[in-house]
Amino acid sequence: MEVSLIAHLEAQDGAADQLAAGLTDLARHVRQEPGNRLFQVYQRRDEPNRFEVVETYADEKAFADHLAQPHSVAFNAWLAGIAAGGKSELTFLNALH
Repeated sequence: MEVSLIAHLEAQDGAADQLAAGLTDLARHVRQEPGNRLFQVYQRRDEPNRFEVVETYADEKAFADHLAQPHSVAFNAWLAGIAAGGKSELTFLNALH
C-alpha cells in the first residue's frame, strides 16, 4: 500500500530562503528514487517561513529506503540547525478511493 504524508516545516527567523533552497535540492534527489511517486514542495503564501512537502511512496519499504538515502540523512541533519524545532512534523494520510 502506498505511503502518503505531508511534512510541515518552519524556518528559523531569517532562514526561509535557505530552507527553500535546501528543499528544492532535496526534491531533485528524492524524485529520482525508484519508489517515489510524488515529492512536491510548497511555501505558504501567508507565512513564508512555513513549508509543506506532499510526499507519496510506492509502499512502506520505499518510504524506509527514502529515509535511509544519504541525501535524506544529510538533509535531516542539516535541518536540525535551520528549522524551528530542529525537524519537520509529519502527518500521514490514508487515501480514500
